[in-house]
Amino acid sequence: MSTPPYMWPFSLFAPGNLNQPILPGWSFGNVSVNYAGNADIEKDVVEKAASYGKQLGIITEAVLALAPGGPDEAEPIKRLRKIAKKIEKIKEEHRGDLADAAQQAMDSLAKKDRRAAERIAAEFARTARGGSSS
Repeated sequence: MSTPPYMWPFSLFAPGNLNQPILPGWSFGNVSVNYAGNADIEKDVVEKAASYGKQLGIITEAVLALAPGGPDEAEPIKRLRKIAKKIEKIKEEHRGDLADAAQQAMDSLAKKDRRAAERIAAEFARTARGGSSS
């Protein structure tokens, strides 16, 4: 492959390949990272048991449930409570986003296939009341 003419003076000093991995070991999609432990175990735990966020959420809830409240509370517990409140606020914001997205999806489906939208709505209503979907 030839160098474009406008790159001529710079191409004399630059290596042929300027691609460089920024975050080696990371992949985008189901973000995966290389860990010091067994990567296969880490992957299975996250995929089959609980995400890191879910694990940290449970640990946070347990620590805060065991921690005494009040003015004498240790500084790390106070900081953990602040973080937990921020996380809950973020989750609440995303719940609204999800509800909006669901409404938009149902509106779009109803415009294209009214029967399918009605069937899905009826199935949801049935399962929400405790019935089975099949």
